[in-house]
Amino acid sequence: MKRILFPFIIALMPLAHKAGSKPSYDQLSTSTLAKNFGQPPLCYRPYVWWHWMGSNFSKEGIRKDLEAMKESGIAGATIFNLASAVQESHHPIGNNPWPEQTYRSEAYWDALLYAAEQAERLGLKIGLHNSPGYSTTGGPWITEEQCMQTITKSKTDLKGGQFVEIQLPQPDLPVFTDYAGNKRKATYYEDVAVIALPDKEGLTAEDAIDLSDKMDASGQLKWNVPEGLWHVYRIGHSPTMSTPHPLPDELIGKTLEADKMSLDVTNYHWDQVLEPLKEHLGRYIGRSFTHILVDSYEAGGQDWTRDFRKTFLQMHGYDPIPLLAISDANSESSLSKKFEEDKRATISRLFIENGWKPARDKIHDAGLLMYWEPYWGPFSTEESIPIPDLPMSEFWTSGNGRISSGFIETAKNAGKNIIGAEAFTGRPEVSHYTEDPAFLKHTADGAFVSGINLLFLHHWVHQPFDDRYQPGMGMGWWGTHFGRNQTWFHPAKAFFTYLSRCQMMLQQGRLVECSENWIHRELEDADVYFLVNQSERTITQRVESLRAQEEPELWNPYTGEISYARGNNKVASEGHTAISLTLQAGESMFVVFNHSKAKYKPLPSRHVGKQTCRPVADPWNVQFQPKLEEPFLIEGFRLADLSHSSDLRLKYFAGTATYTKMLQLDADDLHAGRRVILSLGAMNDIAELRVNGKEAGTLWYPPYEADITSFLHKGSNQISIAVTTNWANRLIGDEQYEPDFEWGTDRGAEMGRAMKAFPDWFVRNEPRPSQERKTFVIWSYFQKESRLQPAGLIGPVELTFQECNSPE
Repeated sequence: MKRILFPFIIALMPLAHKAGSKPSYDQLSTSTLAKNFGQPPLCYRPYVWWHWMGSNFSKEGIRKDLEAMKESGIAGATIFNLASAVQESHHPIGNNPWPEQTYRSEAYWDALLYAAEQAERLGLKIGLHNSPGYSTTGGPWITEEQCMQTITKSKTDLKGGQFVEIQLPQPDLPVFTDYAGNKRKATYYEDVAVIALPDKEGLTAEDAIDLSDKMDASGQLKWNVPEGLWHVYRIGHSPTMSTPHPLPDELIGKTLEADKMSLDVTNYHWDQVLEPLKEHLGRYIGRSFTHILVDSYEAGGQDWTRDFRKTFLQMHGYDPIPLLAISDANSESSLSKKFEEDKRATISRLFIENGWKPARDKIHDAGLLMYWEPYWGPFSTEESIPIPDLPMSEFWTSGNGRISSGFIETAKNAGKNIIGAEAFTGRPEVSHYTEDPAFLKHTADGAFVSGINLLFLHHWVHQPFDDRYQPGMGMGWWGTHFGRNQTWFHPAKAFFTYLSRCQMMLQQGRLVECSENWIHRELEDADVYFLVNQSERTITQRVESLRAQEEPELWNPYTGEISYARGNNKVASEGHTAISLTLQAGESMFVVFNHSKAKYKPLPSRHVGKQTCRPVADPWNVQFQPKLEEPFLIEGFRLADLSHSSDLRLKYFAGTATYTKMLQLDADDLHAGRRVILSLGAMNDIAELRVNGKEAGTLWYPPYEADITSFLHKGSNQISIAVTTNWANRLIGDEQYEPDFEWGTDRGAEMGRAMKAFPDWFVRNEPRPSQERKTFVIWSYFQKESRLQPAGLIGPVELTFQECNSPE
């Protein structure tokens, strides 16, 4: 499919192709791909998860967040309505500034409408998680009767040979403990059946006696008991009391998960979700407001709904009711084990046919797309993946980013050319404002080489407050910390562009195989391979085209450069063209076998011959721009790790330090056939280069080197290196002073602690009592004694002069 207008939406339009039919692929020509490779169009760029924390949202913050997304190269966002802080206990923050801005209040709908308006102005796409919280489907509109249901049982032993009138006890009702430790006991109960079993070995369904018509509504049983010992089961169902989470503060204890196996409840739930959206967002539906998300499944188990008995009989040919009692009497019998297997299959079928498929249809009828993470739950993942318009998996920062090959293969077979992923979810031990693009590349590459080709960055938390308060709102203890208050927000555009280049290339043509280190996509006029090296050593990989005498090209997603692959052990034999490519630790590269006449000219490849190095000696002039303080200049600065400085301004620095120096070069330094490489040595975390006033690239992954030949001239040359550090040292610096607010429970050095309540001076917009504390954050990962992070340009900085020749 050619991309013309709103290509991402076109590629995912509902019913564009049915599951199992021939998929429709993007087929940009290699010439168009090459044109877009430098700066991929917005439609190929990542999305973010945009968390609105409790009642803390503002129109000014919405506008600034969306403008920042557009500036940094983010294509859109999915809004979540969460608790004011998210941690293992989900305790909200007290004293929120806007308590009247509750979920679905007038202020809420006004803010959501404003977000859709601003997204359309900026050309961005937004959507919404279907329920409050991030899991799963439910809301304050769900009653106990409409909640997920579970079988409950009580057992009464009776001696035979007598007529009894006995009150059968009602089964104990479920008690659900939510993440905040709140307990809620069910009050709704409905009888299903009364089953009597003789006390014997080897029970079968024929041994069961249905006594349902012998018990009245109050539970009074009248029965002439046959000889022997009997076990009478009163079987009913009650709500599990499971709740979506983590809920906006005012909904805690007032919200339930919807019965996912009931078609009536499914339709009711989605009407409550979609009808108000259509009412309040009107003309933006299907334009700037494009999708509804169902996040990963965390609602717990469900084993009953009104249609369960009927569906079970249709699927398996026997009545499940007697087995509910038999499996309780002897769960280890082969009959009970077979029943449990059949029960799981029935539950999966009901989830899919009465839950997920009708949900998709409802979403489509509303003019929206369904995004869903169906990779885990009491339903078949394989059957669920074809249902949404965009199936999604997820990866965390602490792993290698790899996605199950089964997930990818199932999506491919269902005709899903675009496969999404919740990207970079991070635990507090790993993602605590120390993460940077160099750290994140490893897992991104793993996801891409697995078959993922659209990332949803976790997370971009909404910042509703004045810019004085940074880093500001977070998702409690969860990361990764993207967003406009991140120190490296501006230079990270280079990282987002890297992700976008990869996504653009990996959305083309059709997926052929993934291997352990590469992925292959087939286009009409090219074969594209994406190779990654996730190891810590240099490796060599071989890929080949089934056509002979082709000129393979290297498309570098880090720089955007396209060059011929000559000099990389190209082999043409037996109708094939193969190339062996050496990748440094952490390196990634596209190899393109172009079958058509290119309308672009790749750069010539070069053989590097003699190299000479020249140190760039101290001192430097350094302009320091702290994120939250006034700038200052230090002249005659000698390169060193800022965190080792005795100057507290440097020791606890967070922001951008611009290192400037003049270099003298003569004509021989710049003769033809010579390249000049600037190497920064050790550096933390991202560097933006300017040479003689011109932008010369952004370095965010080691080795921190750039070819600056074209920017240099004979004589005096100005080198400017703007190095942005992360938040960690400034946050640790603030912990040296007493807080002007109250911390909550300390969860230890690896987990941190939450702000217990917003301080009164903050809510009343009064001057801050503490002048020493510079940051404002709702979750602290650090203590006074926490280890400082390496910061700034450490070096050694060198110029490398390379003698280069084009190969024959």
